[in-house]
Amino acid sequence: MCGPTIVSTAINPEESESSSSSSSTVDNTVGSKAPLDIVLEQPSLFSRYMCASIMVTIFGVWGKIAFFGHGNEESNAPGIGSKIHSWKIPLSLTVSYLFALPILRFLSKKYLSQTVDVKTLLKETMVIYNFGQVVVNGWMIYRFIDALVHKGHPFIGDLYTVNSGATFAVYIHYMDKYLEFFDTFFMVLRGRMDQVSFLHIYHHVSIAWAWWFAMVCYPGGDAYFGALLNSCIHVMMYSYYTLSLLKFSCPWKRYLTQAQLLQFTSVVVYTAISFVIVYRAGNAQPKHYACFVVQTFEMVSLFFLFMRFYSNAYAKKRKEQQQNASSEDGSIPEQTSISSESSEEAASTKKSSGEVKKDL
Repeated sequence: MCGPTIVSTAINPEESESSSSSSSTVDNTVGSKAPLDIVLEQPSLFSRYMCASIMVTIFGVWGKIAFFGHGNEESNAPGIGSKIHSWKIPLSLTVSYLFALPILRFLSKKYLSQTVDVKTLLKETMVIYNFGQVVVNGWMIYRFIDALVHKGHPFIGDLYTVNSGATFAVYIHYMDKYLEFFDTFFMVLRGRMDQVSFLHIYHHVSIAWAWWFAMVCYPGGDAYFGALLNSCIHVMMYSYYTLSLLKFSCPWKRYLTQAQLLQFTSVVVYTAISFVIVYRAGNAQPKHYACFVVQTFEMVSLFFLFMRFYSNAYAKKRKEQQQNASSEDGSIPEQTSISSESSEEAASTKKSSGEVKKDL
């Protein structure tokens, strides 16, 4: 066993990781209770690698179902040679996802976070997960580009092409939406409930249903575009998380927010142009128009929710900067519980250790 980590029970679980380095203060006032220190044992290498091996197994099972669950021929894959599974599958998986969150929260808060350093316990597991997502999404980008450049897949205005390889990548992209549930699971297990926002949960649930609907009604043709852009964003994001966990700097970190907003806007514009083209051609069916509506609603709703999240985060950052400036001028900032120096140090520690997880 490695050396123990000491944290104070007076610290909120969501703030424990950023505040564990600061010493707890004992109030000797009559009637007050001094915070009790709990010794958190550092997890053994065996337990860390056991968690990592479980993640590898999950990837293996997912890969077998996604890539080979229809046989070894892509021509038999859903959307190409067969139909996608019924609505009962996304319903059961998304409902299970929602029910799992409070259960994991309870286990983490009452047991796991009280006995072991969860951040260290899950480090290798999260490295494997994030790197695996980079590989999967990178593979999808390759298949989409290969279909466009070498397999004759039309760039826009197509509804029915399914044999270029792009539709199979769309199917894998849909299946990956369920694997991405682990984004939230890791947040909850590590006590980062401040990151489990409505935007985050809405995105994971709604995007799974949106892509299932696309696989039912419109798996070919222009359906590839949204999956291609989303895969590019995910390569950037999961690469950043992997590098952060390994304590490496990421040069494109500052561009992630702009890239996400550009993704939403580009998909809406592409969908509108595609709609006009297929409408004029007169070869679309009602199900195709339904997919246009679902795609547009999903992207627009995410755009506005993400803009709201981004605006609130920016406003909070501006307020903190103003408070720091007031402190330097000798005035007392409003409602500050810790010093500006310790706040900046905690934020720096979170960023360098990769604690800040995505909302998209």
